[in-house]
Amino acid sequence: MIDLCAIRKLQTSLRTFEKHLKEETGLSFNDALLLCAVRKGIAEPGLLAKELELSPSRLTRILDSLEKRDLTRRELSPLDRRSMLVTLTPKGKQMVEQYSCSGITLPKDLEFTQN
Repeated sequence: MIDLCAIRKLQTSLRTFEKHLKEETGLSFNDALLLCAVRKGIAEPGLLAKELELSPSRLTRILDSLEKRDLTRRELSPLDRRSMLVTLTPKGKQMVEQYSCSGITLPKDLEFTQN
Protein backbone atom coordinates (compact mmCIF):
# COMPACT_ATOMS: atom_id res chain seq x y z
CA MET A 1 0.00 0.00 0.00
CA ILE A 2 1.22 3.51 -0.79
CA ASP A 3 1.86 5.70 2.24
CA LEU A 4 -0.11 8.80 1.24
CA CYS A 5 0.89 10.60 4.42
CA ALA A 6 4.57 10.24 3.50
CA ILE A 7 3.86 11.58 0.02
CA ARG A 8 1.99 14.53 1.52
CA LYS A 9 4.96 15.22 3.79
CA LEU A 10 7.28 15.22 0.76
CA GLN A 11 4.92 17.56 -1.08
CA THR A 12 4.89 19.98 1.86
CA SER A 13 8.68 19.83 2.14
CA LEU A 14 9.08 20.55 -1.56
CA ARG A 15 6.71 23.51 -1.35
CA THR A 16 8.73 24.87 1.60
CA PHE A 17 11.96 24.42 -0.34
CA GLU A 18 10.50 26.26 -3.35
CA LYS A 19 9.44 29.15 -1.10
CA HIS A 20 12.95 29.46 0.35
CA LEU A 21 14.50 29.25 -3.12
CA LYS A 22 12.27 32.10 -4.32
CA GLU A 23 13.08 34.22 -1.25
CA GLU A 24 16.83 33.58 -1.49
CA THR A 25 17.33 33.89 -5.25
CA GLY A 26 14.16 35.29 -6.80
CA LEU A 27 13.95 32.13 -8.92
CA SER A 28 11.01 29.79 -9.14
CA PHE A 29 11.79 26.10 -9.05
CA ASN A 30 11.27 25.83 -12.82
CA ASP A 31 13.50 28.90 -13.39
CA ALA A 32 16.29 27.27 -11.40
CA LEU A 33 15.88 23.90 -13.12
CA LEU A 34 16.01 25.56 -16.54
CA LEU A 35 19.15 27.54 -15.69
CA CYS A 36 20.77 24.36 -14.38
CA ALA A 37 19.86 22.41 -17.53
CA VAL A 38 21.31 25.14 -19.77
CA ARG A 39 24.45 25.19 -17.65
CA LYS A 40 24.75 21.42 -18.20
CA GLY A 41 24.70 22.02 -21.95
CA ILE A 42 21.07 21.45 -22.89
CA ALA A 43 20.50 24.40 -25.20
CA GLU A 44 17.74 23.44 -27.64
CA PRO A 45 14.25 24.47 -26.47
CA GLY A 46 12.73 21.13 -27.47
CA LEU A 47 15.29 19.23 -25.43
CA LEU A 48 14.84 21.62 -22.49
CA ALA A 49 11.07 21.07 -22.56
CA LYS A 50 11.61 17.31 -22.59
CA GLU A 51 14.26 17.40 -19.85
CA LEU A 52 12.10 19.56 -17.58
CA GLU A 53 8.82 17.86 -18.54
CA LEU A 54 7.29 21.17 -19.60
CA SER A 55 4.96 21.97 -22.45
CA PRO A 56 6.50 24.14 -25.17
CA SER A 57 4.20 27.02 -24.20
CA ARG A 58 5.21 26.81 -20.52
CA LEU A 59 8.88 26.68 -21.50
CA THR A 60 8.41 29.77 -23.66
CA ARG A 61 6.87 31.68 -20.75
CA ILE A 62 9.77 30.71 -18.47
CA LEU A 63 12.33 31.69 -21.12
CA ASP A 64 10.54 35.01 -21.69
CA SER A 65 10.71 35.72 -17.96
CA LEU A 66 14.38 34.76 -17.69
CA GLU A 67 15.26 36.88 -20.75
CA LYS A 68 13.47 39.91 -19.29
CA ARG A 69 15.69 39.52 -16.23
CA ASP A 70 18.78 39.16 -18.47
CA LEU A 71 19.52 35.62 -17.24
CA THR A 72 19.19 33.79 -20.56
CA ARG A 73 19.32 34.60 -24.24
CA ARG A 74 17.85 32.83 -27.26
CA GLU A 75 20.09 32.91 -30.30
CA LEU A 76 19.98 31.40 -33.76
CA SER A 77 21.91 28.16 -34.01
CA PRO A 78 25.12 28.56 -36.00
CA LEU A 79 24.46 25.12 -37.52
CA ASP A 80 20.82 25.61 -38.49
CA ARG A 81 19.31 29.08 -38.73
CA ARG A 82 15.84 27.57 -38.25
CA SER A 83 16.80 26.48 -34.73
CA MET A 84 17.24 28.49 -31.58
CA LEU A 85 19.70 27.85 -28.77
CA VAL A 86 19.34 29.01 -25.18
CA THR A 87 22.45 30.37 -23.48
CA LEU A 88 23.16 31.86 -20.09
CA THR A 89 24.10 35.51 -19.92
CA PRO A 90 26.91 36.52 -17.54
CA LYS A 91 24.19 37.50 -15.06
CA GLY A 92 22.56 34.08 -15.56
CA LYS A 93 25.84 32.30 -14.90
CA GLN A 94 26.24 34.33 -11.73
CA MET A 95 22.68 33.43 -10.68
CA VAL A 96 23.36 29.72 -11.18
CA GLU A 97 26.42 30.06 -8.97
CA GLN A 98 24.40 32.00 -6.39
CA TYR A 99 21.69 29.39 -6.02
CA SER A 100 24.15 26.50 -6.30
CA CYS A 101 26.09 27.92 -3.39
CA SER A 102 23.24 29.51 -1.45
CA GLY A 103 22.53 28.91 2.17
CA ILE A 104 19.27 27.17 1.33
CA THR A 105 19.10 23.83 3.05
CA LEU A 106 16.98 20.95 1.90
CA PRO A 107 14.29 19.78 4.28
CA LYS A 108 15.25 16.42 5.78
CA ASP A 109 12.55 14.68 3.73
CA LEU A 110 14.16 15.89 0.50
CA GLU A 111 17.79 15.14 1.32
CA PHE A 112 19.58 12.71 -0.93
CA THR A 113 23.13 11.78 -1.68
CA GLN A 114 24.54 13.93 -4.44
CA ASN A 115 26.95 12.38 -6.90
